[in-house]
Order: sequence, then C-alpha cells, then structure tokens
Amino acid sequence: MAKKEKDTNGLLSELMAFVKKQFERQEKQLDRVESVLSLHQDILEKGSEDMRDLRQGQLLHDKRFDELDSAVHGISRAVDKDAVKVIDHERRIIRLEHSRPR
Repeated sequence: MAKKEKDTNGLLSELMAFVKKQFERQEKQLDRVESVLSLHQDILEKGSEDMRDLRQGQLLHDKRFDELDSAVHGISRAVDKDAVKVIDHERRIIRLEHSRPR
C-alpha cells in the first residue's frame, strides 16, 4: 500500500508539474498576443489621427473653394456685364457708321 501512495504522489507531482508548465506556456502566448494587440492599437490610433487630419484639411480646402467660387462668380458676372456693354457699344458704333453719310 505504501508503494501505491508513492506512485500516486509521484503521478500527482508529475501531473502538477505538467499543468504548471502548460499554464506557463499559455501565459507566454497570451503575453505575445497582448503585445501584438498593443501594436495594432497603436497603428489604429495613428490611422485615426491621420484620418482626422485629412478631414480637417478637406474642410479647409472646401472653405477655400467656396471663397474662390464666390470670387469667380462675382468676376464672371462683371465680365458678363462688360461683354454686354461692349456688344451694345459695337451695335451703336455700327449704327453710327451706317447712318453717317459718305
């Protein structure tokens, strides 16, 4: 009976050593996974910052384009008015040239 207790105690100690080794191995794997996840989180945060910067830049460009659009619209209206005046003056000149005796 004493031999059975020694065998049982030996098997239990071997089992406990095996379980301990497996837990240590799993802990190392979890540490590796945690470090990889940490790196991925850093990358995602940088990507989010870059996207935020791009959105802000786009908003600034949109404001500038709106300003340019209003300026160009004003200039085009002025050019159109000038073109109408030039056409009117050309018609007057043509009428005057036709009505003038030669």
